[in-house]
Formats: sequence, C-alpha cells, structure tokens
Amino acid sequence: MRNSNIKLSRGFTLLEMLVSLAIGSLVIGVAVQVFARSMAATWIVSQKSEMLQVALAAINLLNKDTRLAGAGMPTGGVALTSGTGTSPVYGRDYTGKSYLGPNNNTPINFPTQTVGASTIPYLYGVIPGCSRGIQLNAAKGPTDIITIVYGDAAFPLSNYQVTFNDVNGNSVTFTSTNAADAAVNNPGVGLKQGDLVLFQAKLGNGGAATTGYAIAEVTAAAPAGGGPTYTVLFGNADPLLLNQNAGTAGDLKQIVTTVGAVSPGAFAKRIWMITYYLWNQPNPSGAGVPTPVLMRQVNGRVPVPVAENVADLRFTYDTYDTAGNLLNATCDGGQSIGVNPNQIRTINVTHLTFRSQLPGARSILGPTQGYQSLDVQNSVSARNLSFTQRYQ
Repeated sequence: MRNSNIKLSRGFTLLEMLVSLAIGSLVIGVAVQVFARSMAATWIVSQKSEMLQVALAAINLLNKDTRLAGAGMPTGGVALTSGTGTSPVYGRDYTGKSYLGPNNNTPINFPTQTVGASTIPYLYGVIPGCSRGIQLNAAKGPTDIITIVYGDAAFPLSNYQVTFNDVNGNSVTFTSTNAADAAVNNPGVGLKQGDLVLFQAKLGNGGAATTGYAIAEVTAAAPAGGGPTYTVLFGNADPLLLNQNAGTAGDLKQIVTTVGAVSPGAFAKRIWMITYYLWNQPNPSGAGVPTPVLMRQVNGRVPVPVAENVADLRFTYDTYDTAGNLLNATCDGGQSIGVNPNQIRTINVTHLTFRSQLPGARSILGPTQGYQSLDVQNSVSARNLSFTQRYQ
C-alpha cells in the first residue's frame, strides 16, 4: 500500500542556475561600473574644487597688488643709480641668491630710458617680464613674470626725520616725530633687510619743491632697542646694486649733496616691489618631476610660495599714447612689450593655469586618468598708472 503523504522535492535545474548566474553577474557588473564612474566623478569634482579654491586665493592676491601698481610713486617712474656701468637688478634676495630666468637662478636688469647720451635704468609701476621665466611646455615657450611697484601706506616712515651719517648715504638715522608711530625696528611692520626705501630731496619754501629721488636697499635693519632714533644701513654694492657710491645720478649720494645731512631737506618712505614668477620646486626625494609653484618676492626679501601646481603664467598689456590711442596689447615674445612701461594702463592675465595635485586614481575599468586643469583669466586697469592732475 502506498503512502499518500510522501512529498516530492527538487532543487534548481542547471539551466535555472545558469540564468540566475548570468543575471547576477550582469547586476554586479552594472553596479561596479556605476561605482567606478561615481568614484571618478567624485575625484574630478574634488580636484576641481581644490584647484578653484587655490586659484581664487592666488588671483585675489595678484589683483590686489596689480590694482595698487604705481600708487604713491612719482609719475613716470623713478630713475635708478647710473653712471657706473653696472646696472641695478631685481629678482635677487638680500643673501645674493637669484630666482628669475629660464633656470630660476638669474636676476634681471631694470628697463632703461635714453636721456641724451646716457642710458638710465628706471623703476616703473609695472615692469613686464615677457618670456623671462621658466619653460614648462616646449610648444608654449618660456612663461612670463611681472613686477609691480607701489608705496607702502601702512608704515609711516615719512613721519620720521632723516639724518644722513655719511656723504654716500650708506648710514641713515631716522628720528621719530610722533611717539604713536610704529618703531622702525618693529619686527612686524618695520624696515627689514632687503627692503627698498624711496628718498625724496626737497628744496624751496617750506621744503615744498621736489628736486629728485633715489631708491636704496636696506642692507642692515635697525638693531633692537627703543627709539626715538633708529640707524639703518644702506651699504655700498648691495645685492640689487641700487646703492652704488660711484654713481653719478639717481643714488643717495646725490640726495645728500643736494639737501645736506638733516631733514627737512629730505624725507623717506618704504616701497613695495613685488615680482610674481614660476619656480620649479624639486621633488624632496630628488627624483621625479619638479612641482611648478607660483612665487611672490617682495623687494629683496626671500620669496614665498603663493600656489602649487601652476602650469602656466602669461600676461598682456594694454598701452596707450597721450592721445588715448591703443598702441600695443600683447607681449612681443622678447624682453619687453615694445613700448615704454610708463604707457601701460591695463594688465591682462591671459593664462594662470592650475593643474591638479595628482592624476586620477587608477580605475578597474581602465588606466589612470590624467591631470585636471583650470585656466584663470583676468584684467585689471591700474588707475594709479593713468591718473594725472589736470587742474594744477
């Protein structure tokens, strides 16, 4: 007799298992692709966000300096020391180390004007450096540098009485006329080695008539101690070659000769000469590709980094004649823009190119992704370069 309560049971057939395996593999494959693409998109967004933050910080600093170009400086620029056959330079710090040129190891001569039979170096509110930097891309050629100059409006050096301690002006004593002024040797805002000081000679009723200017480099800042007097050295043959006792024009000796030893025949103020350039920072391990860094040098101080992974830096300049006619809007690919820097009115950042710190992560779907990039452009009209007093 048969037992009717026996239940039949069975598993999956081979066909059912194959179909299930195929569907499962397909779902997993799609999930992996979605995950990989999400990770790649996240990487790109993260890199772009990081580059954008760095780019905004860098361009804001560059814009701040550019807008002030020429502020507090004599109209038309300042003649530097001449007559020795040795031209002053920039792009070198107070230790004598140089940072510009194709290998980040040379200084650059200041632009010149021909006055009669003399060739005189000049300091302008903006000094272009077309193709004067390092080369990161052979197809694009050397990168640009730019130097911006303006007066220091924060430290009131002009409030101090000036005393020249020798005929060459190599030693100058500044005496406070206002106890509230910051000290010349203040570690935060005071004069430091490598700083530039603009001296102005004054003659006439009440010292109102100006007779000349000279720019000198601080070779030894005032020692520690209280005021009201502070002695600062402007030694001969400084690293920037602005202090040349043998000079026949544009140097402190001419100021001393003109006004005598003690103010009010002369007054002084610090100026900022700021150079932006790219530097190939070596890999700490000594191997691998160097990291291109945007650098900012102030006067003859040691340069400081502004942003890493800057792959390109290029400028153009809008220049106008006295009638308002546009003369030149581009660099000529050489050492100048082909016109007097005093005619520059607008500074255009045509390429400030940032590269991501790392290439994309290696994907299971393919090879490592390339670097991300971000190119920033900007244009600044430097109002202090175009202002003239029409009502005097």
